[in-house]
Amino acid sequence: MTTEEENKTARRVSVSQSRLRINEDGTEGVLLGRKCRNCGETFFGQPRFCLKCTSADLAPVDLGREGEITTYTIVRQAPPGWQGDVPYLLATAKVAEGPSITSEVVDCAEDRLKVDMSVELTMRVGGTDKEGNEIVVYKWRPKSA
Repeated sequence: MTTEEENKTARRVSVSQSRLRINEDGTEGVLLGRKCRNCGETFFGQPRFCLKCTSADLAPVDLGREGEITTYTIVRQAPPGWQGDVPYLLATAKVAEGPSITSEVVDCAEDRLKVDMSVELTMRVGGTDKEGNEIVVYKWRPKSA
């Protein structure tokens, strides 16, 4: 191993820099969105124009770390490329700022999952990239009491 290879250390990187900003060690994260300055609608991710009024006047906004489940499903047949366990829980949670965000629910038994359940954001390593960096993904988990 060369000195250059020895000095290159793997790090944690966001699965999507337009949707998730993580701290240096990848243990905490913030979901990212945009808010329309024209109509006030807030979106998850980075749309180029407002999906409600079509204005291009959008401001970046950090979204909340908590939400309430509005719908869910139990996935028993994994899609192509899925590397996690099956079955897994997939839910859409609405955050206080307005957007609904779909992600896997972890640390929850199937029989506990329900509509209106309070959930919170958690970070997990979902794999590695070509450079050996750990890819950090966002997930929901039942909110701590």
